[in-house]
Amino acid sequence: MKHDIRSIGDRAKGVAAGAVSPEEIEFARNILRTRSGDIYTALHVVGLLGNKEDAKLVEGFIWGGENNIYAEAALKALCRYMGLIVQYRPLLRKLVMSSPDEGGTRRMTAIHLMKEYFEAYDDRDLGCYLVKVLCDVSDPHRLSARNALADILRLRGSLKDPHGLEFGEWDEDAVLLVNVGKDTFKCGDISVGQISRTH
Repeated sequence: MKHDIRSIGDRAKGVAAGAVSPEEIEFARNILRTRSGDIYTALHVVGLLGNKEDAKLVEGFIWGGENNIYAEAALKALCRYMGLIVQYRPLLRKLVMSSPDEGGTRRMTAIHLMKEYFEAYDDRDLGCYLVKVLCDVSDPHRLSARNALADILRLRGSLKDPHGLEFGEWDEDAVLLVNVGKDTFKCGDISVGQISRTH
């Protein structure tokens, strides 16, 4: 029987009716094993419906230039869909604290996963680092840090622009996030308005 990975993916995500069979999940795994076919959709299927034993298979799509287009889906599959955040916290931390040029899309994805990272977990140093990213107008991942802090600090409902759609260099929402972030993470060395233009 020929399987359609797009159809499997739609059903796995719940945007189409119907269950996904074990054979279809195995079909998605095989796409990842052979690195042929729609890898991006297969990562979502295995992430959503696979098991913890699939982690190593998915992990194979994080590093290397050939995986640049798959790293985001792989990290989200492991940390968000498969619920393996505890196992991958050290990796996310390393990626977030890497330089923007070195980390690239992987760093941005790791910042997007900070809501999961900080769930029932305390890491003041990393929290302060996110505040510093928000304060650095030269950092290309400022908007990602802004959104991560809005979720971590549970302030999204208090922001004038909840999703940062009109986020520029500095605004009242950013000041609020910095102030609450400083207080929450005990960041004594960061002052509001101290905006670095260089790394």
